[in-house]
Amino acid sequence: MPTNKLLILVLGTCVFLSLAGCQSWSLSSRKAHAAAPVKNAPPPPHVAGTVAEYCRLVGGSDLLVQGYALVVGLGKNGCSELPPVVRDYMLNVLSRHDIGSWVKDMQGVTPGQVLRDLDTAVVLVAGRIPPGSPKGASFDLFVSALPQTTTKSLDGGILLPAELHLALGGVATPGGPSKILAEGGGAIFINPFADPTNAADTQKFRTGRVPGGGRVKEPRGITLQLMERDYARADAIQKRINARFSPPSGKNVANAINQGNSIAINIPPAQRDDYVHFLRLVTHLPLRSGPGEWEQHARDIGSAMELPTAQHEELALVWEAMGRQVLPVIQPYYLSRNAPTAFWSAVAGVRLGDDTAADVVIRMATTGGSPQQAPAIKELGRNRAILRAAPILRKLLDERNELVRVAAYEALVARRDTTAITSIEIGKHPIKDERTKDSDVQFVLDLVASHESPVIYATQSGQPRIALFGKDMQVSRPLFFCAPDDMVTLNANTAQSKLTVFRKIPRTGTSSGSFQIDSYVRTLVQTLGSMVDPDKNGQIQGLGVNYSQVLAVLQRLCQRGDVPARFVLQQPPGVRDMYQDVMSTGRPDMPGS
Repeated sequence: MPTNKLLILVLGTCVFLSLAGCQSWSLSSRKAHAAAPVKNAPPPPHVAGTVAEYCRLVGGSDLLVQGYALVVGLGKNGCSELPPVVRDYMLNVLSRHDIGSWVKDMQGVTPGQVLRDLDTAVVLVAGRIPPGSPKGASFDLFVSALPQTTTKSLDGGILLPAELHLALGGVATPGGPSKILAEGGGAIFINPFADPTNAADTQKFRTGRVPGGGRVKEPRGITLQLMERDYARADAIQKRINARFSPPSGKNVANAINQGNSIAINIPPAQRDDYVHFLRLVTHLPLRSGPGEWEQHARDIGSAMELPTAQHEELALVWEAMGRQVLPVIQPYYLSRNAPTAFWSAVAGVRLGDDTAADVVIRMATTGGSPQQAPAIKELGRNRAILRAAPILRKLLDERNELVRVAAYEALVARRDTTAITSIEIGKHPIKDERTKDSDVQFVLDLVASHESPVIYATQSGQPRIALFGKDMQVSRPLFFCAPDDMVTLNANTAQSKLTVFRKIPRTGTSSGSFQIDSYVRTLVQTLGSMVDPDKNGQIQGLGVNYSQVLAVLQRLCQRGDVPARFVLQQPPGVRDMYQDVMSTGRPDMPGS
């Protein structure tokens, strides 16, 4: 790229950065605060009289980050051509990170030789850092082959450590104009429904994701900014937040700064696992707390709950923010004829420790066909203090509705319930560094006790997990199965034969050694996903197939009827919008840049 064009991109990014510093976003409601409020219009009931009426969260929006990094393990599907500015950047990165320590059998290979190897490809890496993320928090990464390059597929690839910088206006300058805000890496996930033999799916293999592969390097500060400078009001808001949320011993949650213009928010350690919910509670906190005032506010919220236009979840957050004192006001609404009112009132009650509210949530979790069933199941998973919820959730694993079964499974995982779920850690994380010091597991295989029709469920966001609903699910025999590109081959000549399993080695195109295994699906998953490294007895553990490739095998076996189960893939919310945001145009590798 000509120097002057790169300079324009850098300057454009810096200008956008200066503008972005003034932006804010409230976690209380994207819809309620997406547009500027109409002048003199009364605030909605869930905002009136709360912190959100006078303040907006600064640093409360997702932060887009981007970078360039190397993918290895592509066999002959990578490419060697690169825009000059990206090549120079990657040569520097590979030199600094000692590429030989990451890639097996590449010790002593120069960075230039690595970039010319068709087993590798340089990709754009992008992600969103959630608001208030502490250092070390994880998030999903998105990867994309560079335009105008001949990279055929990222399937089976491993993203080597990536340095992620602030991305503004779709501009991703190699190295970035900002400091390193996050790092990432890991096995690339490709949609298992994509077919490499179908020309219409070709582009799908040039993009992928790394579930939970990003790690926050710089914690994100959160500040409440007053819409009108007022020292007295800032002091009152600070005191009200601290009175409600600050732990008895430890730092205050709120500290007024900038002469009454802002309030810095410190998330207590006990709330960091669910810090987004905590921030929402802070913004929903009513400021009136005098005798009689809080009770009247609580009753006003109850009246708003019954309105046809009610935003029930937002109103319930106001009750929850107020604390246990409002329980006598909330409890009558558990019996409301309006189902959303009854449900969200009970949710507020459950979160405030009211045992009678738990009965309402459990009833809705077991009411088939109700719009509140799935949210109620999720709430039972979220609140581990409801001990009687566990047997209810286990029973729901036998429901005919697959969505209900999956919701119950996810709730039990959230509760860390091991009665109905046996978890097996499979393989090793392909990147071993500071980010993965606490866990080097590639994915988790969950064996779910269920007596309904078999289901295989897999996640594609956060912790990679495969759940087998039916512990003894088997592969039908006799069988001959060959995955596209000969990635994995299965063979059993008779109904009594063991399964013979082997794979193609991407770099050489030769076949691996074979395994003779029993026909259980759990054994097949373990054999495919376990690493090729020898164990303490010198025995090779598995075939080293990555998570998304294991899913591709399972999906095709289900589709063919060789595994009598329905394959269900998790659908992360907002994937399409997120991907379009972080993989936008205006990059040095794009045409015309």
